[in-house]
Amino acid sequence: MKKEKKEEDKIQSITIENIKGIEKKVFNLDIIPNKPSILVAPNGFGKSSLAIAFKSLNRDRIKLKYDLYHKDNSKLTPKINLSFVKNRNLTTLEADSSKNDIFKEFSCFVINSQLYARGSYSSAKATLNIEDVVLVKKIPEKINFDYSLIEDQKYFGKNSNLLMNISKLLDERSLIIELFQKKEGRKKVFDEAIKAKNQKVINTFIEKINTLPPNKTKNEILKYIENNLSELRGIACLKCIADIIKNYETNEVSCYLSAIQFIWLYNDDKKGFKKVYEYYSYEVKKEKIKGILSTFDSTWKNIEAEEEQNQLVVKFPLAKDISNGQRDVLSFISMLFKAREKLTKPSNILMIDEVFDYLDDANLVVVQYYITKFIDEMKKEGKNIYPLILTHLDPSNFETFAFKDLKIYYLNKQQAQTSIHFEKLLRARKEDSIEEEISKYLLHYHTEKINKRDDFRSLGLKETWGEGNNFKNYINEEVRKYLNDNEDYDPFAVCCAVRVKIEKNIYNKLKEEDKEQFLKTHKTRKKIDFAESKGVSSPEIYYLLGIIYNDGMHWKNNYDNVTPIVTKLTNLTIKQMIKEVFE
Repeated sequence: MKKEKKEEDKIQSITIENIKGIEKKVFNLDIIPNKPSILVAPNGFGKSSLAIAFKSLNRDRIKLKYDLYHKDNSKLTPKINLSFVKNRNLTTLEADSSKNDIFKEFSCFVINSQLYARGSYSSAKATLNIEDVVLVKKIPEKINFDYSLIEDQKYFGKNSNLLMNISKLLDERSLIIELFQKKEGRKKVFDEAIKAKNQKVINTFIEKINTLPPNKTKNEILKYIENNLSELRGIACLKCIADIIKNYETNEVSCYLSAIQFIWLYNDDKKGFKKVYEYYSYEVKKEKIKGILSTFDSTWKNIEAEEEQNQLVVKFPLAKDISNGQRDVLSFISMLFKAREKLTKPSNILMIDEVFDYLDDANLVVVQYYITKFIDEMKKEGKNIYPLILTHLDPSNFETFAFKDLKIYYLNKQQAQTSIHFEKLLRARKEDSIEEEISKYLLHYHTEKINKRDDFRSLGLKETWGEGNNFKNYINEEVRKYLNDNEDYDPFAVCCAVRVKIEKNIYNKLKEEDKEQFLKTHKTRKKIDFAESKGVSSPEIYYLLGIIYNDGMHWKNNYDNVTPIVTKLTNLTIKQMIKEVFE
């Protein structure tokens, strides 16, 4: 019997009301977790309002600053509705100015620009500052374990010389962190270990050791323990602790005896053990962020995480004293560390607002690297993370958007009357029987006519397009609709018409002896360059409109091919440029 595939959790939609520039807008998403999700929309669409909405969420409600209410009207109640699928069940949670039900399921964190302007009453000038990033609001108290080997030996009894001093193990921060965090089922492994039933087994084993004949040497006793370790291995929580200690102590018997001392230490002072763990965790985080910042800080300012007023803070110089790339990457990494502290629930939303939009190629790759690492770390902890990256850049146009498992969502989906026939044509353009003819006679300008009607019919394409000027008549009619503001135009046909018209315009300016070579030249850009070499100069818009006639003529599988094209065609300046081509 075929195993049924488990349906993934997902965020189905987000609805925002009365926040900044949004009166009410529904973002239909269907975003799955643990994959970088790029949310694309032009400037002015409402991306920043979406980020503001989630940044204004606290545990209890939406708390907006006055100037962030829609139309600056605080009487308009801000709302966020989040619909998500979990275990195949659809649930909608709401947050407004009096409640936050979203917090029941999701931790949320927003990363955006840390730049702010600082002015003064005495001067009309303002300087750009980079806001300090507080990584830790309160540094934990530095505390040491209250450990005494002598006291443990007294407790152990007669053969207490078997116990080793675990002081060095107690100094191993990574060991303490792993031991404290380790769980057995739903409970911490130490909480299981101190249960009466487990302590009884441990104490019984110690009694057996202490009742061995007094003439036995230390090595003989250790050998006895080694031969009877199955009794201790049978205590799952004890074995778990001993197995972790094995990474620091090779002798198995010593690992179990040390594990027993660790359990006693925890049982004597749980709060103290926790405090040491918290301080060790803090130190590890501090060293990690310092290491990363030093790796990427190439400025003479030596930007680093500093302890200040019992907080760990990343402080930045004035914006004028640091390059934009350095500023953006370092502040992003710092905020990502801060996000790790805030995103603590099984499901988490990380929203990144326009950080990608102004990075150079190298720094864009760096940021993607850290986002990927962030996702991996959350997954290892068994958490779902929804990284929502807001940008006005279409990743399909940039090679530097290099995520392996990137998902793109176009927020401003435009209605378009796409032709199924044109879609089929683009999908079939590489078919051997018609590839040359489609490219030559349909998708580019040519003075001759196509004659492939039978082949079109056999491939399920629109038969009439395979003969004569039928296809050209179609694209010319669609571009006419587009330029006359009819909404039912075919965007692919418009893209094709633009290409054909540009090539025709250039062809008509060429000398007769150059026209044949022009028609034989592949790709529109190369055709334009050829014409330039023959003294026919093309308007700049012929080059600029490559984003229309190139992007729209190549079909990509498993990709929204329509929205990026329609978005470009709805741009009024683009439309004016196309109008100039046809004039």
